[in-house]
Amino acid sequence: MTRSASKLPTYAKLTGLLLAALATFAINLRADKDAARQLTDTAKVPPIIFVQTPKVAATAGSMRFPEGSRIAVLAGGTPNKKLVVLTKEFFAAADPQVNFAGTRILFAGQKAQGDHWQIWEMNLDGSEVRQVTRCEADCMRPAYLPAEEIVFTSVAADAGRRRSALQVAGLDGSNVRGVTFGPGDWWLETVLRDGRVLASANSPLTDTAANRLLYTLRPDGTGLESLRCEHTKSADRGEAAEMEDGAVVFTENTGALMTIKRGALHEEKIGRPGQFYKTPSLAGSGSLVVATKAANGPHYQLVIIAADGRGESRTIYSDPQFDAVEPVAVEERPVPKRFWSNLILSSASGYFISLDSADSVDKPKSAAPIRSVRVLAQRPEGEIVLGEAPVEADGSFYLQVPANQPVRFVLLDERGGTIREERSWVWTRPGEQRGCTGCHGDKALAPENRWPLALRRKEPPAMLGSESAGHETGENRGH
Repeated sequence: MTRSASKLPTYAKLTGLLLAALATFAINLRADKDAARQLTDTAKVPPIIFVQTPKVAATAGSMRFPEGSRIAVLAGGTPNKKLVVLTKEFFAAADPQVNFAGTRILFAGQKAQGDHWQIWEMNLDGSEVRQVTRCEADCMRPAYLPAEEIVFTSVAADAGRRRSALQVAGLDGSNVRGVTFGPGDWWLETVLRDGRVLASANSPLTDTAANRLLYTLRPDGTGLESLRCEHTKSADRGEAAEMEDGAVVFTENTGALMTIKRGALHEEKIGRPGQFYKTPSLAGSGSLVVATKAANGPHYQLVIIAADGRGESRTIYSDPQFDAVEPVAVEERPVPKRFWSNLILSSASGYFISLDSADSVDKPKSAAPIRSVRVLAQRPEGEIVLGEAPVEADGSFYLQVPANQPVRFVLLDERGGTIREERSWVWTRPGEQRGCTGCHGDKALAPENRWPLALRRKEPPAMLGSESAGHETGENRGH
C-alpha cells in the first residue's frame, strides 16, 4: 500500500472472541436461521464483510481504490468493534462475496501496487487464501454460480481505452469462457435467485453511450435482455443487489438509492434525502446494509436500513479517516437455480425470430410498412452489412446469423429507406434461438398468442453472413 494506506489501523491478531463468534454463527446458522436474520436491533446484525480504504475514486474498474484497500470483517452486535482485517498481504482487495453456505469469501485482489487484479478465495477468517484466476488483464467483481462456477468482470485496455466483458470459469479457475460478445463495458452486478446474471452496461450497447442500465443474461451468455428500458431521461445505474421479494436495489451516479420492484415498470427512490449511497446489499429479512455519507461528508459509513428505505438508519461502522464500502452479510443464502445450457458449440450460427418488428413503444406514428430488415455486424475492421431479409405482412422475420458476433438491425420500407434503426449491438450464441415480441415492444405486456408467418411458412431462416464467420470470434473470446 502507499504511505496513506499504511496508516490504516492494524489488527494483526485474530481475537478469540471474533473466532468464537464466527464459529458459533456458522454452526448455529441453519438451526437458528430465523433468529439470525432478525435485525430489530444492532445486537442481531450478522457479521459484515466490507472494504476499508483511505479513498474511493470517482471511477470504476482497477482505479477505484488508488491508495489501496482491504477486506475486513465486523462481528455483529457491537458497532465499530471486533474489526479484523482479512487481506493484510494485499495492496488492494475488493468486491467480497460470501458463498451460498456462508463459509468462504470470493474477492478481487491486487497483491502489489501495479499488479493485475485477480480473483481469489479464502476462509471467513482470512486463512487458506488461494488464487482462482490467472488473467492477463484485470479481473474483478466476482460472484458465485451454482455447480462450482463463478462469473466475473474482465477489464482490458483496447486501443488506449478500457473495455470490459463478463466471463465464467470453474471455481478452480478452469474452463474460462466469455459470455458477452458486444461492446458496452460490461460490469457484473450480482447473480439473481432465478439463476440469471445481472450486469450493468452502456445504453445503447455501444462504446460511446452516455447512459448505463441494468441487463440480465443467462450464465452461458444467452437470453440477453434489459431489466428496464429508459426512454425519457438519462440514467447511470449500477451497484445492484436483489432482495428476498425479487426487488432489485441499486444506486445512480447521483448517489441516490433506488429500487425496482418485481413487476413494476419504473424505479422508485428510497433512502433519506441529502445522503449519498453506495453498494447496497441484503442483510437479513427485510433489511439492507449500505454505505452512505452526507452530501458534504468526508467518508462513507455502514448503516442498516429497511429494504423499502423507510424508517431510521442504524450506523454499524464508521471511521473518521477511512471509507467503508461494499458490505456483505455473512449468512447462508439460497443457491440460485441452475440453467442447463442448450448451446450447440459446434454450430457457427444462431437464430433471431421477431414476432412483430412493427411493435414498438416509440415507433413513428406515420411510419411506412416494414418490408425488409438489414443486419449489420461489428468486425475489427469496422461495421459491415451481413445482408437483408424479407419481413412478413404480420411484421415477423426469421434469421440465421453468425454466432458470438455483435449484430444490429435496420428496418426498411419497400424502397429500401430506413424506417427505424437499432443502435444497440446484440448477439446470439451457437445454436441459440432468440425470440422477441418486437423491435422495441413493451416488456410488461405478453405478446399475442399467434403463430407468426415467418414460422408458419415452414421454410428455413434467411441465412445472413457466412457460416465460417461465426468461428472467427472464437468460443472463449469475451470482448
